[in-house]
Amino acid sequence: MNILYKIKRITLAFVLLLTVSVSANSKNSEKEYNSAFDHFVWGAEAGGAIDMTTNDMSTLNLDAFFGYTNSWLDVAGIGAGIHMMVSNSCRSFPVYGIFRTSFSSKPRLCFMDLRAGCVINNVNYDTTRSRLYLSPGVGFNLARGRSFTSYVTLSYEYNGLDAYEKDGIHHSIHGLSMALVRIGISF
Repeated sequence: MNILYKIKRITLAFVLLLTVSVSANSKNSEKEYNSAFDHFVWGAEAGGAIDMTTNDMSTLNLDAFFGYTNSWLDVAGIGAGIHMMVSNSCRSFPVYGIFRTSFSSKPRLCFMDLRAGCVINNVNYDTTRSRLYLSPGVGFNLARGRSFTSYVTLSYEYNGLDAYEKDGIHHSIHGLSMALVRIGISF
């Protein structure tokens, strides 16, 4: 119940920050928007991460997000994912705030992608634990249409997983550091 309270507080703070950002940027936006729906963005991603901490916890990932967009922001929203370890039956479920921008009101090739939140680690038959999740990265736009953008991102991912037991053996991990590639599309 404690983790749900923390997630609710983080979500409420993010919504308040997003509301302030929307009102501050609405006067400065160079792009004309016809309705509130024009500021809505959502997307989906698939990718893989290689464990750089030698714990054999490399993953296959599926993520989805939604949020706000304007001429300067590609995405300011919330997202969640399912990250499945390849070599064992462990899973992690990150829930994060996402901020993506190219620091320009015109379309650019490169953009910054930043994600921060908590990750719920489900490690074999051990108890579920929530920890810190961070994922800064850089992205490259592949194709852009009137209503979609496809892209690829190269990111670092930190999962604060610390320890777990499997078959009576204690496995000590001091956080997972991963190199991550995602391919995605946003609408």
